[in-house]
Amino acid sequence: MSNASLVAYVGEPDFHDGSILALERQGSAVRVRVRGASGKVFVVAFSGVLAVRDKSPEGMRLYALTELHGEPPVRRFVFANWDDESKECLEVDAADFSVFEE
Repeated sequence: MSNASLVAYVGEPDFHDGSILALERQGSAVRVRVRGASGKVFVVAFSGVLAVRDKSPEGMRLYALTELHGEPPVRRFVFANWDDESKECLEVDAADFSVFEE
């Protein structure tokens, strides 16, 4: 991930050292369940999803949820993997997102 394209870290600070529990897709909506480092479970709900790029994201240990520059009005979100050598990944191109505690 290039720092030049980073817009911001988004979501909960608790995502740092957390992990992805599940990826759920339904039409143009995607929900990602994340267990934070504290043990709390959060849902990241994406709306207006145009693309999802993933490879075995369940169980992936997170460094952070980041927003990278995308082609407006689409926003690009990357669940940054703590392990740079791992092939696990999850990226979502969507119009918007929200986070709530489950």
